[in-house]
Amino acid sequence: MLGKRVAVLSKSYIRSVDLNSNISPLNYNPQPLPTTWDGGKDGKEEKDLIAVEEGSEVEKERNKLRNGRRGKQVIKRSSILAKQVISIQSALSLGFVSQIWVDTKSWVVLVVEVRPNLLSGESERFLLEDVSKVGDVVLVEDENVMDTELKMTGLETLVGYRVVTPGLRDIGKVRGYSFNINSGAVESLELDSFGISIIPSSLVSTYALHVEDVLEVLSDTVVVHESAASHIQRLTKGFWDAQNMGTEIDEGEEYSDYESSATSHRGQSTRRSSRSQKSRSKS
Repeated sequence: MLGKRVAVLSKSYIRSVDLNSNISPLNYNPQPLPTTWDGGKDGKEEKDLIAVEEGSEVEKERNKLRNGRRGKQVIKRSSILAKQVISIQSALSLGFVSQIWVDTKSWVVLVVEVRPNLLSGESERFLLEDVSKVGDVVLVEDENVMDTELKMTGLETLVGYRVVTPGLRDIGKVRGYSFNINSGAVESLELDSFGISIIPSSLVSTYALHVEDVLEVLSDTVVVHESAASHIQRLTKGFWDAQNMGTEIDEGEEYSDYESSATSHRGQSTRRSSRSQKSRSKS
């Protein structure tokens, strides 16, 4: 019978057992495995059994697991509004989220406003970067994150703002927006015909417009590219017709087709009326 050897592998210890040796359960006295790692004969530190190249996909996935919260997590403004803010250290309630402020130059959510209750009370503020986690409640490290002296220059709430093109074409009104809870970067605006976020999206048609289409933000007005209407994406179709949302658009292309057909129709009507006037004058 050919001799067989089985390698018994522990974390850093290898022992070979010869299956041909005469070992019985009565006289078998195994040696204890080492409980500590001394670095091996060469004194080198223990390494991963499988080497992972830096920058590889495996390393990227490993970093995601290590970093946890640093991954991309996009939420809607409505998902954080009215949530209770809790201190992790003391477990005390610091109030409820009443407003969110956006830097429209960099399109980043910077400040979260909190009130003792949603209807009244003196407001306090803290930076979005102080948020530890958003779930059923908003968790912050402790009460020291609160700061009533934050500079609010250049920050906007955006909700209720009109959205127009440089040619004053009315696109709609802002009812909310989506942003990365970790970086604060605003990704898209949510529009409807009223700009009132408490109206359910089941009643009004809602649309998404990427912030890349925004030219500037003025007083209560968001100015977008003339071609922005062709980039609008429908989110929900409500029971109420959205009269101000690009004249009942389903997609941006349909809006462009509508404009072209409407312009052509107006041109044909003008030519017909001018011809009829000429024929009347001749008669």
